[in-house]
Amino acid sequence: LWNRRDLAHEAKVPLSAPSATEMTIGHNVGSKAEVDSVMEQARQAGAVMIDPAHETFWGGYGGHFQDPDGHLWEVVWNPAWENAE
Repeated sequence: LWNRRDLAHEAKVPLSAPSATEMTIGHNVGSKAEVDSVMEQARQAGAVMIDPAHETFWGGYGGHFQDPDGHLWEVVWNPAWENAE
């Protein structure tokens, strides 16, 4: 996870006021266990758990966190997206 100041510097864009509702970054994974793993990795990297991983109303499993810059992330497993191998 990169902080906003470093990202703005690297991309050569002005640093603006943060807002958690600017966008949501979605990260789809292949299992419930992967959701839990990514959420834990994010927590250890300094993220704030906003909506801990849970069973969703549509049959999936996911949760939300905010990174150190306040960006909102969703980590989710969707059983309808299973790959046949």
